[in-house]
Amino acid sequence: MSDKRDNHQTPKDATRERHGAATCLWAEKWLSAERLAPYLEECNGDISKALELYKWNVSLGQLLMRDICYFEVALRNAYNDVMESRWDGEKHWLLDDASPARRPVMRKSKKGMLDSNRINRKTIDAAAAGLPRGFTTGSLVAGLTLGFWVHLTDRSRETVIWRSCLYRAWPKGTNRAELQERLYGILRLRNRVAHNERLFDPKRGELSPRKVSADAVGLLRLLCPEAADFLYDGALPLDEFLREHPAPVEIEL
Repeated sequence: MSDKRDNHQTPKDATRERHGAATCLWAEKWLSAERLAPYLEECNGDISKALELYKWNVSLGQLLMRDICYFEVALRNAYNDVMESRWDGEKHWLLDDASPARRPVMRKSKKGMLDSNRINRKTIDAAAAGLPRGFTTGSLVAGLTLGFWVHLTDRSRETVIWRSCLYRAWPKGTNRAELQERLYGILRLRNRVAHNERLFDPKRGELSPRKVSADAVGLLRLLCPEAADFLYDGALPLDEFLREHPAPVEIEL
């Protein structure tokens, strides 16, 4: 009788070693051994905890992406509003080749003189080409990437765009270089989330989920405080997330 029972063991009755080995096989097939490795390392080789940590990391990314999306919409609309109010060209500032966002802006580099707006023009034209004939400029604004809007504030465009227009979107006295550092951090972490990268134990401070979460919420509040009040009750969303969904192991954010 005992032999018969042994022959009908369920997966729950299997030994820990066999269960762990089998789980590792399908987990590596799903995530790849390289992608799974840091989670296993963080969990001292415990595959069950490693997979729970992976799920938790995805949930953290969903929270960060939500708040970055809220901020991105405010950023692109604020920049578009300011540029529209200051631009009096024949076409919309995104489509007019005389616009400071499109006309050649030359800068020195190790490879010689480069046009800072070359990629801008390609990005705008590619977005426009993907829209139906007769598209509205609002559709074009919404179709441009976060990277496009972030790079409008970079050093190479300080004279042609920041000092003439974009500084008006921010409170008086905003330091462009400090703002750009925060914007780059948001953009880079957003890209890590989009590519399903590990978010905990960041190697660089600018990729800290705590910092980026605070920056996304804080910068949204500078652009549109009413929206921030509507979306957040005062507590940082990351802190609320950690209280409700603690990580399965101790990690750094």
